[in-house]
Amino acid sequence: MKKAGLLVALLCVLLPVAGQNTAVYLQAGSPILEAAAAAIKASSPAAGLSAPAGPVLLAANKDRAVADLKDLKDKSVKYLYSVGTGPTVFATQDPDFAGIYVFIPNPAGTGLLAHPKWSGVSPYPDPRLVMQYLRTSMGLQKVAVLYTRSKNQEVAKAFQDAADSEKVACVPLGFKEGDDLDQTLGAGLKDAQAVLLLIDPLAFGADQVRFIVSKCLQAKKPVIGFLENLPEAGVPFAIFPPADEFGRTAAAAMKALQDKGEDRRIWYPQRFVMSINQAAAQSLGVPYDSQKVVKAY
Repeated sequence: MKKAGLLVALLCVLLPVAGQNTAVYLQAGSPILEAAAAAIKASSPAAGLSAPAGPVLLAANKDRAVADLKDLKDKSVKYLYSVGTGPTVFATQDPDFAGIYVFIPNPAGTGLLAHPKWSGVSPYPDPRLVMQYLRTSMGLQKVAVLYTRSKNQEVAKAFQDAADSEKVACVPLGFKEGDDLDQTLGAGLKDAQAVLLLIDPLAFGADQVRFIVSKCLQAKKPVIGFLENLPEAGVPFAIFPPADEFGRTAAAAMKALQDKGEDRRIWYPQRFVMSINQAAAQSLGVPYDSQKVVKAY
């Protein structure tokens, strides 16, 4: 009887480990990504999944990173929540893994849509919900979308389609290398009531963002971004999914992927909140739902 009892106890310890076939693979150094990773771990059980192992941080040394993935495979991990660009690029090169990439601004532009065993969770809230909010809560009937053609053509198209569906006029301001940002932006500001600034860190660094904000504020037109800390740089409004919504969406995407075996879908979070730059927002006088504001700079 003692042996039987020990066997039962051993099984109780081993079964959760055996069922843990997922892990979080994380790009360290970003509070936004770290919060999303923590939310994914917390949300997985509610989706009927075991809590994932990790987070395992992407190592700076390639040999160490290869060894980390091998270690996960040795522990029977088959699926990864890959949070951030670095882990996603590295993990999708290994054909033994499938999973969900999280916070990749434009998966079409990086070739991720060609991986049938991977689907993604966008850093953008559902574009239709964004356009609906701009129209109903902020009173905006015509917006410009500022983006670089080489990096964000597909995302800009998604927002244009959403604007059409929600009866919001949309002016695409496609910017390419060598273009004059002042000229491109000025043309859009003549007609649009606001400018949407897509996530584009390569093209719109700190200096460019300051210029865009200054130009738009002079024209009394709000800039609306999609990263929660943008208002710290003067952007009047940022619309973004909270961490728990990333977690819920990623867990649902993982459940669908495991059920289907393969899935190239891009999942958009269905809930968003806002951060604002108080001085800029007040100077513009644009209405917004204050209950959605979780941070003010």
